[in-house]
Amino acid sequence: MDSTSNQPTGAEQGPGITSIDTAVEDKEHQLPPWPSPEPTPHKDFVHSNPPEPPTYRKFTVFTAGSIEMGAAVNWQPLMVTQLSHLPITVCNPRKGKWDQSITQQATDKFFQQQVDWELDALEQADVICFFFDTETKSPVSLLELGLWSASEKVVVCCGEEYWKAGNVQLTCERYGITCVEKFEQLVPLVEEMLIEKGMNLDKGNLIGENIHVPKEKPKKKTQLEAEKAQLEAKNAEPEAEKADLQKEVCELLAKLAIQPKM
Repeated sequence: MDSTSNQPTGAEQGPGITSIDTAVEDKEHQLPPWPSPEPTPHKDFVHSNPPEPPTYRKFTVFTAGSIEMGAAVNWQPLMVTQLSHLPITVCNPRKGKWDQSITQQATDKFFQQQVDWELDALEQADVICFFFDTETKSPVSLLELGLWSASEKVVVCCGEEYWKAGNVQLTCERYGITCVEKFEQLVPLVEEMLIEKGMNLDKGNLIGENIHVPKEKPKKKTQLEAEKAQLEAKNAEPEAEKADLQKEVCELLAKLAIQPKM
């Protein structure tokens, strides 16, 4: 990975094309300076963007949070760079440019492709880090926070100036999610959660095989209850068979007891 490949630039634009990666002025100084020198990327580090399917390592981070069609401060490249020394995958939904001809409707195949990419990556992530730009609304980020709050794999950065900071803070409190106000606090939180999830390093390299184990899609409570009932019914079958056999034995013994002695 090129040492400057993550830094926001004046991305290519054209008719009907919106640049998502253009550097956005950080008027409220929400982000720290770009690291100099940058961390040396680990040989196994992967930075994944849509629409290409991610190459997953054993541990994956998803950069959820503000994009706002490129209007939000470009925090994702900074997070990617500051995690690049780790042997992990970072799934970053902020793609280089957005075609304005794509409608944000479920029937639009390109929009569906983007949403499916994000949903799949969120499911496979070990850590989901949220950053709420205080100058944005970020409704999709709020939706994703609500969707994953109970997953025990979320960390959040949300300044007091964000328009729904109270909602975010109370949701985090309800579900035991660590919520900080500064980006500088978010990066170590991500690394700490990766360690909690089992990432053990020796001289910067992962101990053991760096192989992704696919995670199942989250299931509804009704699905889980149905599967539990099926399992209990299956486990009950041997007991029922045993009871039937015991009944047959008892009946046989009873018949033997009434037989005349020879």
